[in-house]
Amino acid sequence: MRLWGTLLLLPLVAAAQKPQSAPEPAPRWPDGHVNLGSTPDHKGYWEVRPGIGGTPRAAAIPFQPWARAVYEYRQATFSKDSPLVDCKAAPGPSFFNSPGFEITEVPEQKEIFLLNIAGPHSWRVIYMDGRTHPANLRPTFLGHSIGRWEGDTLVIDTVGFNEKQWAVGSFPNTSLLHLTERISRPNLRSLTYEFTVDDPGAYTKPWSGKWSITPTTGSKWIEGGEMFEYICEDANR
Repeated sequence: MRLWGTLLLLPLVAAAQKPQSAPEPAPRWPDGHVNLGSTPDHKGYWEVRPGIGGTPRAAAIPFQPWARAVYEYRQATFSKDSPLVDCKAAPGPSFFNSPGFEITEVPEQKEIFLLNIAGPHSWRVIYMDGRTHPANLRPTFLGHSIGRWEGDTLVIDTVGFNEKQWAVGSFPNTSLLHLTERISRPNLRSLTYEFTVDDPGAYTKPWSGKWSITPTTGSKWIEGGEMFEYICEDANR
């Protein structure tokens, strides 16, 4: 009986000892820098499931008193006043909401486009041509974004926000918001997103958050998937 039990365990032991195959590497452009989106060999998009998280606990946020009161009101009312409910655009972390997004680089234009499925089905333009922010920006929902590569990490610097949008969930922001985002793709099916909020109108110092998409998270790289139609206004009827 003991021998039979040992024989039954052998396949399990062998499976546990079998080395895991290395993850497929992230795709790259001809010049060597990482491709954060689809390629002819690996078409797809980044799926986002509810609860991706990424923001610190409220107790760790350096609120100014008025901003804390606004945050607590929004939490108590289940964010019913969120602009996303009315199909308005959201920048920064709030842009990457369920059901997903795609990142498309256009090297000849020196631009990267961030495209989302939900909300107003909108897009962000990241200028990669070395420009600086204009001196007199008209405040907008998505702001003005310039980007650069730091190794394999895309760094996005955005200013020029209006005060009609919610950039980070229920956390308030003002027109003084300076948002820095960092996106990296360590392998084909993984993406890491980090953000830093620097808004002296609402917080006493900058603060940051982070989330990751991997093969083991609820959110995933959808191999072979395509962006699909989502009409926010129709969904609200």
